[in-house]
Amino acid sequence: MDTIDPIINQLNNKNTGKFYWSVTVLATIGGFLFGYDTSNIGTDLEFIPFYSSHLNPFITGYLVSGASLGAAVGALIAAVLTDRYGRKYLLIADALIYSIGAILSGLSIDIIMLIISRTFI
Repeated sequence: MDTIDPIINQLNNKNTGKFYWSVTVLATIGGFLFGYDTSNIGTDLEFIPFYSSHLNPFITGYLVSGASLGAAVGALIAAVLTDRYGRKYLLIADALIYSIGAILSGLSIDIIMLIISRTFI
């Protein structure tokens, strides 16, 4: 059954090759890892040496959800940056920022450094 919109017809008739499946799987794994990271930090708080359960609840909440806040800010400015610099360079910069945040999270020496690095993630 053909739809009225020719663009949808054109997309439906295209073959999905290995490249499209690779990009789809990569994006799916990235989304899964982001969700896993967000849920994992909440259960691992007691194992962080400089974390105390007597900290301000706002700091604890931000520590757990800081990555989501950073992602929301990144999503808001992504369209402008993509139009200016292109998707390729923006994805490279995104991977670099995520890598720096992950390294800094692992090397954190206090709660402030961990919060900042989690926001970069």
